[in-house]
Amino acid sequence: MQQEEFVVLAEYNTLAEAEITKSILQSAGLWVDIRNEYMSALNPISGAARVVVRGKDIQEAEQLLKQR
Repeated sequence: MQQEEFVVLAEYNTLAEAEITKSILQSAGLWVDIRNEYMSALNPISGAARVVVRGKDIQEAEQLLKQR
């Protein structure tokens, strides 16, 4: 069984920004996750909310965000 590669597409100082990006990408049918969301909510200086996508979807995700 081959493991999927996940990559960080973007980092945001607020969870709201990350959620907007997640919504845009999910509406296009991409798998998306937000990592470090709780730390970013508690203390934005200590860690950004990271939007993560599958490695195979990175180019499509980048294009979708450029069109936004």
